[in-house]
Amino acid sequence: MNRIEALEKLQPICQTTVRQVEHSPRTRVIVEPEQVMIRPGSGGQLVPLSENGVKAMTSFVGLHRGVCQNLSPDLFGRVATELLSRKERYNLLLEEGQVQAFGEYRGVRNLPVDRVVFTIEKAVPGIDFHRVSILPNRSAMLELVGTQQQPVRRGDMVRAGALVSFSPINTIQPVVQSYVLRLVCTNGATSKTVLTQFTGGGEGDGIWQWFRQSVRAAYQSLGEIVDRYREMIQERVSPEQRAHMLEALLRQAGITGSDAEAVRAQAIQNPPRNTYDLLNLITWASSHVIRKPERIPRALNACATFASEQDHASICPVCHAKR
Repeated sequence: MNRIEALEKLQPICQTTVRQVEHSPRTRVIVEPEQVMIRPGSGGQLVPLSENGVKAMTSFVGLHRGVCQNLSPDLFGRVATELLSRKERYNLLLEEGQVQAFGEYRGVRNLPVDRVVFTIEKAVPGIDFHRVSILPNRSAMLELVGTQQQPVRRGDMVRAGALVSFSPINTIQPVVQSYVLRLVCTNGATSKTVLTQFTGGGEGDGIWQWFRQSVRAAYQSLGEIVDRYREMIQERVSPEQRAHMLEALLRQAGITGSDAEAVRAQAIQNPPRNTYDLLNLITWASSHVIRKPERIPRALNACATFASEQDHASICPVCHAKR
């Protein structure tokens, strides 16, 4: 996938605009017979809330739906205003002139997707957008691969890359992880070798420098990842341990139902002989079985933990048993 195709895939989350609100004594939630509206500050125009926006507001301030039903319209407006004031700063997420959702104020300026994509391409020339996923919280996950590649074992080549998660309207803090693509069956895996979250301020070019440095560091970590995978090939899994370890991984990855059955069937057809084989059963699921984009990050992060020498025991039941 090239830049143009990636930008087209990202277009849906570009349709949402964000308005930062600094709550003041003049901020009001106003309830009329046919419409709930918010006046964000002194002299501000009334902004209507969609039906989803009203639900999002009550959830954002922690107002239970059952309580809302027992409040008069006027009292509901006053209670919602009071609870919003405790947030001090927050974001209104708007589409077609209506508030669709409320978000935490993160102090990070909006991130134009075209500049994010351009910055990534500058960090690693020749990078390809292997997969672009749009997540429900108006964020995106970009699986990126470059030209650098190494064999884990004979006939099993992996290509270096980076996984970038971000939201152009700051629903999440930007995160960069190292990423490799296993070319034998095009399943991708993340690693904890490089995992950075942007924690700087919202002004200046710090965010763009962070993107460049983090993506470059993730891409250059291929050698460490391959070395770890080669070690995992030597970590044998006995036949009596296979099912137990696989079930632990499935739980950690949040893979259930028919997706889990597909992984179990694959394990019967090709029994995992070592921890590297187990890792690739889950990464195979994330690339070939799981259809809901929001479930993919959990599966990839479970694999990164399982592959990490430091964190492996938190998932592995065999390691737990040896303690």
